Amino acid sequence: MEMDQDVMKALLEAFEQSDWQEMTVTIGGDRLHVSRQSVNGVAPGPSAQAPNVPGPETAAVQERAPVQDAASAAPQNATAAPADGITIESPSVGLFWRAPAPGAPPFIEVGGSVAAGDTVAIVEVMKLMNHVTSPVSGTVVDVLAENGEPVEFGQVLVVIDPEA
Repeated sequence: MEMDQDVMKALLEAFEQSDWQEMTVTIGGDRLHVSRQSVNGVAPGPSAQAPNVPGPETAAVQERAPVQDAASAAPQNATAAPADGITIESPSVGLFWRAPAPGAPPFIEVGGSVAAGDTVAIVEVMKLMNHVTSPVSGTVVDVLAENGEPVEFGQVLVVIDPEA
């Protein structure tokens, strides 16, 4: 069994309907952890139980060096190796959204400019929309996640060239 979108949704619904304060489920190499405890010192409201995940301001960001062997360096979840630049990774497990609403234009396009702090995507967890922001100004080199598809914690979502 693997933790696909349907399994994750069923687990999150079971958590929402329970009186549990915390839940951790490991299936194969995937791990889901949610908590009703406060996140970054802010207690969740009664209508939106927040998962215990980093906020967009703490999304993992790393400098990507030039890739010599793309086949061995490609992330498991990406369809291709990310281009050189600053990578923006998913802050949590969830659904990836390129636009703020269905039918709205996407936050970013490949080749477009982005400023530090601009929203580049949303990762949805339990109906909680986590805005993923760019840590740098630059040009969007690649968008590696598909709209509406599940993403994993740490998965590279976007590559930004800060020098362009």
